[in-house]
Amino acid sequence: MIEFTIPHVLRWIDGHLDLAYLELGGRDLREHVRNTQEGCISLPALREAGIEIVFGTIFTEPGIDAAKFPHGYQSSDDSAGAEAAGLRQVAVYQKWEAAGEVSIVRSPADVERPSPVPKIVLLMEGADPIRSPDHLRAWFDRGVRIVGLTWAAGTRYAGGNSSTPGSGPLTSQGAEMIHALDELGIVHDASHLSDAAFDGLMAHAKGLVIASHSNCRSLVEPKQRHLRADQIKTIAERGGMVGLNLYSPFLIKGRRATIDDCIAHVEHIADVMGHRRGISLGSDMDGGFTPKDLPIGLDHPGHLHSLSQALRDRGWPDADIRGFAFENWSRFLDAALPSH
Repeated sequence: MIEFTIPHVLRWIDGHLDLAYLELGGRDLREHVRNTQEGCISLPALREAGIEIVFGTIFTEPGIDAAKFPHGYQSSDDSAGAEAAGLRQVAVYQKWEAAGEVSIVRSPADVERPSPVPKIVLLMEGADPIRSPDHLRAWFDRGVRIVGLTWAAGTRYAGGNSSTPGSGPLTSQGAEMIHALDELGIVHDASHLSDAAFDGLMAHAKGLVIASHSNCRSLVEPKQRHLRADQIKTIAERGGMVGLNLYSPFLIKGRRATIDDCIAHVEHIADVMGHRRGISLGSDMDGGFTPKDLPIGLDHPGHLHSLSQALRDRGWPDADIRGFAFENWSRFLDAALPSH
C-alpha cells in the first residue's frame, strides 16, 4: 500500500491579513519583503505558499493622527474621518484588482474560480467607517463581505476586548447595524468584541458569525481577546468558524510559541466544537508585529507546511488537514456569501 504524503504546498485560505494597512504603512506588497526580520507578507509570498484566498482587512484605528498614519481617525464620533480611513484601504484593493494583482471575492462563484493571483475577501475590522446602516449598502457594493463591529478599543457600535474602558457592551447603534448586516448577508466577525458585546451580537444576529483570528482563553490567559469554550461552542452551533491566530503571545505566555502550541489550540477548538469542520487559519501575520513574534518554525507563509505536517504527526487524516488548510473556509464561504 502506498502511503499518501501531504505536499509541501497545500491549497490554503488565510482568514486574516492586514494587507491594505501594510501597503499604506509604506510597504510595497507587490514585492518580496527585503528585511525578513521586519515582515514576511507580500503578494508574491502568498502565491508561492499556495495561499489562494485571503480575508484582507479594512483596519482603522481611533485616536490616531491620519496625517501620519493613514489608518487613523480622531475618535469613534469622527464618522467622516473613519470613513475616509476605510476608503483609503478599499482603494488599495481596488488598485491591485485593476492591475491584475488580486481578485476580490464577491460571491460563492468567485471562491472556486481558478485565479493566477490571490483572491481577497474584504473584512472590515472595526465598523466606524460605516457612518450608519443607511451607508452599509455602499460598502457591500465595494466588496465588503465580513464586518467586525469593533477593533480592541471599542467603537460607537460595540465594546472592544482590550482592557480599556472601551470594553463595554453592544450599543443601540450596534444592534441596528447588526440587523442591517443580516439583511445584506454580511458575515459577523466576533474576534475583537468584549464579552458583553459578544453576548449582544449573539442575541441580535440572525446571520453567520466567525472569529477570524482568535485563540482559546483557557490555554493563554483570562483576557477577553481570547475565546471562552462556551463562545467557541456557540459559534460552532451557528455554523461559524474560528481562525487560528499565529501571534505568539496569543498562543502561550512567557516564551515564544512553538508549532506544538498552535496544534494545542487547533485541537482544543475542534474538541469543544465536537468536529474539525469549524477550525482553520486566521494568521494575522505582520498584523502590527514582526516574524519574531510568530511561532518558531512558522515565521513565514512559506512555512505553513510545517503546521500541516504537525497535524499529520498528531494523527489527523488527510481530509481533515485539507479541511483546516482550505476546505473548511471554502465550504463556509460557499454557504455564507450572497449570490447577488
